[in-house]
Amino acid sequence: MVETPAVFDRYHDALDAELEEILNQRQGLLYNMMLYQMGWVDQQGSPLPRPKPFRPHSMLCLLSCEVLGGEYRSALPAAAALELVRTFTVVHKDVQDGSPQQEEKPSVWWVWGPGQAINVGDGLHALGRTALFRLADAGLPPGRVLKALGALDEACISMCEGQYLDLSYQERLDLSVGSYIKMAEGNTGALTACAMELGALIASENDDVINAFKLCGLKLGVAYQIRKDIQALWGGREGQSASPEVLNKKKLYPVVLLLEKGDLKTKRQLGNIYFKRVLEPSDVQEILSLLEGAGARQSAETASQSYYREAMESLDDLALPKEGLEQLAKLGQYIVGGSDRGRE
Repeated sequence: MVETPAVFDRYHDALDAELEEILNQRQGLLYNMMLYQMGWVDQQGSPLPRPKPFRPHSMLCLLSCEVLGGEYRSALPAAAALELVRTFTVVHKDVQDGSPQQEEKPSVWWVWGPGQAINVGDGLHALGRTALFRLADAGLPPGRVLKALGALDEACISMCEGQYLDLSYQERLDLSVGSYIKMAEGNTGALTACAMELGALIASENDDVINAFKLCGLKLGVAYQIRKDIQALWGGREGQSASPEVLNKKKLYPVVLLLEKGDLKTKRQLGNIYFKRVLEPSDVQEILSLLEGAGARQSAETASQSYYREAMESLDDLALPKEGLEQLAKLGQYIVGGSDRGRE
């Protein structure tokens, strides 16, 4: 287990207060469903003990701002916007994947139906956009507020494109590592890129600096996606059921790697499994055996760490303070290496 970065405790309470101020301005069942997804209330709307989740995108945004000499509190509206948008993607993904559980509780769609879950997700997305306008109250000039809004919207479009590819790949076998990376850059990389871009934009007007932070976030997101895929395949084999992503034929990085680079016999075996209409737990075990036999897990671990290194190297030319770089490196390593905390 990678040690939790110190920024978690420094930022958590302030971010929670920002989110609470945004969400508590609204009343009604729709917003109770949002609070339920956040883990703040139960199905009846009764308050629950507040969880302390690790929010990687928000943390990246706040730390990026601070590393560049900004006051992290000025970036709280952007950090809250990122968390609301991330939560919207989780609600919609549960509907798309048919997942009845989310973080050990029933999914929103499982409790209130797919239609209401889509409504909740759309509402969270809208709240995320409006949260960015709070940057003006924190002193950011209107032109840069609009630039931040444009960055978030572009990230959401890229996420939709990535999710489209992810879903379309489920029934395909003609995939390459390149096609996987394109999907991962949208599906996961877009929001991590936006997180660091927003943090940099709030602290700096230098486009080269902002673009370097955005590139760092993009590569960090790909590293994170590969790591999550490894965890989906091997993270819970002791007495746990297979990840729904595996049973839903999601083309995880080690699988794509084998589809492209495996020998003909292995590809045929893998194809015979994925041509089935419905996968069973025994099929998952066969997939794992094929992957392990080909060394796909180790190759995936290597690829994840390689993207992490590339992410940090994206900042090499910026002459950032050593302490700030070290904090970013620790946070990035925790995001990539600490994803065995649980399926996210």
